[in-house]
Amino acid sequence: MGNKILTLCPTDLSTLYEDEGFDGTYEVDEANYIGTGKFAVVHLCWRRAQPEKRYALKVINTRVGDMASLNRIRQEIQILQVLGNRPGLVSLVDTDESLAGSIRLVLELCEGGELYDRIQQKQYYPEQEAKVCCYQLVDAVSYIHSRGIMHRDLKPENILLASKVSNTDIKISDFGLARISRDYPRRLPRSHSICGSDFYLAPEVIKQEEYGREIDIWAVGVITYVLLSGSLPFFHNVLHKLYRQIVERDLSFPEQAWKNVSKGALDFILRLLQVRAGDRLTADQALSHPWLRGTTAGSSFGSFESPVGMMQRAGSQTNPNYYSNAAGPHGGYADMRRTPSQSTVDAPHPLEHAHKVRSKGQVERLGGSGQLPAGSGDGNGSSNQQQHQQHRRR
Repeated sequence: MGNKILTLCPTDLSTLYEDEGFDGTYEVDEANYIGTGKFAVVHLCWRRAQPEKRYALKVINTRVGDMASLNRIRQEIQILQVLGNRPGLVSLVDTDESLAGSIRLVLELCEGGELYDRIQQKQYYPEQEAKVCCYQLVDAVSYIHSRGIMHRDLKPENILLASKVSNTDIKISDFGLARISRDYPRRLPRSHSICGSDFYLAPEVIKQEEYGREIDIWAVGVITYVLLSGSLPFFHNVLHKLYRQIVERDLSFPEQAWKNVSKGALDFILRLLQVRAGDRLTADQALSHPWLRGTTAGSSFGSFESPVGMMQRAGSQTNPNYYSNAAGPHGGYADMRRTPSQSTVDAPHPLEHAHKVRSKGQVERLGGSGQLPAGSGDGNGSSNQQQHQQHRRR
């Protein structure tokens, strides 16, 4: 009885799995790690009856955490079970708690590693590949949101590639910070907790306001910028200055990195990176954006107005998410691209690993001030400090 496991993707062998228990069902390559974290390690594993099919086995150490940490692990498992087996998401296959002091999760194996590393290898994604990647990402986010869940930590490090040969077959992973609504759709998932990863935080998280699924949309906007340019839209070594850039949407599109990118792509990014959460596209609306639909090819995008024009016509539109305040502090595309003389000043920011924000708004980065902007308080929200990812590089 104690070795009985939960099989979430049952097969004809499910009865045999229950009789034999976890260790009788799975062979584990315990001599090698494919990922390590603070409280977890990841091994390759396979079913003894089906050795050709490989999985990732995440072994989470439950001895070192407190009850709150254990509850977060259980919530992550629940969320993965709710999401089920769907394209664009790393699926949970089995769970086991028969080993004292550990929870073992059998997960879909993504052999291509992190999207972050692939961007580093390629330097940036060509626009067509970036578009395919973004469509898959937004489609997966739309599904997550439709289940009453917000991820809260979307970043290239938490997006895995299914294989080493494809640049666009991506899957969202690491739901350790995700939040689910217990009463969806009557009640949407909401939170005040300061959590996420520094470069991808939405303005409302930094300002310690109540927030919802819109923070994932902001993160998708940042990821799209990173894909197309290989650089971060917001970057500073001093944390409170980084935060100020984000809350003021102080970003540019330097000519050297963006000269061959279409206006449609810029329009898509700007519609996601809206300071006011309600002005951002929803995931479903983003899927219908002309850039993702590919209804206009290349860089012609004649159907796109400048953000200034859209803002001026906002009063006559039925969908404020598309048009309200699209210009922000910088105005239209000409201002965003900057002049050649300014391009050396506005050089692309380097792409660096993001770091999880701790409960008091601090980040795990040497040299960061760890201080929130003046007037924002010290933050009492909880964050998941268990960075257990499949292919996380340390």
